[in-house]
Amino acid sequence: MKKLRTDRQTLNDLGIVESTYGEKTLFSLFDMTESDGGKRCLEEWLVHPLSDWKALHERQEAIRYPDFPEIRICREELDFIEFYLSQGDRPTRVSYLESAFSYIFRHFRATPERYVIRRGTKLLENVLLELKTFADHVTELSPRLIRNIAATISEIYQATELGKMVDSCGQEDSFYRTDRLDYIFRYRRNHTIAALLSIVYQLDAIRTMHRTAVTKGWCFPSFTNDSKFMLCNFYHPQVKDAVANDWEMENGNICIFTGSNMAGKSTTLKAIASAVWLAHAGFPVPASSMVCPMFDGIFTSINLPDSLRDGRSHFYAEVLRVKEVLEQINKGHHCFVLFDELFRGTNARDAFEASVAVAEVLKAKAYSRFLISTHIIELARKLDGDDACCFYYLESAIVDDELICNHKVKPGISESRVGYWIVKKELAGFEK
Repeated sequence: MKKLRTDRQTLNDLGIVESTYGEKTLFSLFDMTESDGGKRCLEEWLVHPLSDWKALHERQEAIRYPDFPEIRICREELDFIEFYLSQGDRPTRVSYLESAFSYIFRHFRATPERYVIRRGTKLLENVLLELKTFADHVTELSPRLIRNIAATISEIYQATELGKMVDSCGQEDSFYRTDRLDYIFRYRRNHTIAALLSIVYQLDAIRTMHRTAVTKGWCFPSFTNDSKFMLCNFYHPQVKDAVANDWEMENGNICIFTGSNMAGKSTTLKAIASAVWLAHAGFPVPASSMVCPMFDGIFTSINLPDSLRDGRSHFYAEVLRVKEVLEQINKGHHCFVLFDELFRGTNARDAFEASVAVAEVLKAKAYSRFLISTHIIELARKLDGDDACCFYYLESAIVDDELICNHKVKPGISESRVGYWIVKKELAGFEK
């Protein structure tokens, strides 16, 4: 599977699994698996999105499937199985005579290790039986990914002694049978057992994603080969009482967002970028519908740090970030790129001229899409009428000496300027 290109800066900007300012992460929205292994699987999918239409389609199809065959998953039992399998003293052989001697020895000296082996083998037997039952209930109408998983289970059972072992589940346990299962599970077929447990965790992740999509009413995006790019009723899932908006970008490759301070430009851009990220992970998206190009990479520039160690200013860090992104695009990659308040680390005139220069370069990268927020209204006016650019703004107004931001996204360029009003209002009384 082809992985989506991205970097640590983007992971941090979007708060995928870590949050810079103590906010909830994107992963926390889906962290409801029934096993720790399922959680690891889900996190792996989210941290490493795909740029592979077939793999994404199969994952989406499996997650959306309403008639998911039942499989029992118990966190405590799976944790115990993992503990049992991690025990260091692995049996490298098994014989009835040795088992008999060990059985007699344990009559005189009981060991806690024997409890771990007995319970671990029994629980693992039950899991393997659950997998067989699951595979038996998969039909030709099931999604391809589910069918492939069922086929893998059946092939393993047919090619190894695990199949006959599962068929004999329910037999009365004996000291020799327990020792033989332990030998098979922890030595002879230990890699196979790990693969089967991985399937359990994958099924847990798929089922968790299905529940999340249904409970939250989120959509599954459609990918397109043309230039259509749109979101209906999208919002940032971590914002309380978030306002849903519509947005599209069918013509051109640069979208510029304007609006006053506190209007919600950064949150809106992060909501769009998060939707694109989730779409490429095969996850449901907080929107009623989404159509998205298949990108090779996602890169953002939101919370760029200064570097005292390297002597870099914020402005220079921004320039280097633009350069990093362009280097990726020049390798032939089609990227989704977000620049929040480009060149905020310099004076207004330099920021305007630098932004115009960058926009001229970006316009030539027709197969990538760029979202740029800015306070520099002059930049939007300069590019207004250019077929490569589209414009959106977030409404705000001062009504009865109060700043009103309805967080609605509208096409066009904002003329609102409230920075001076905010300063005067907040610093009132400090003039003397």
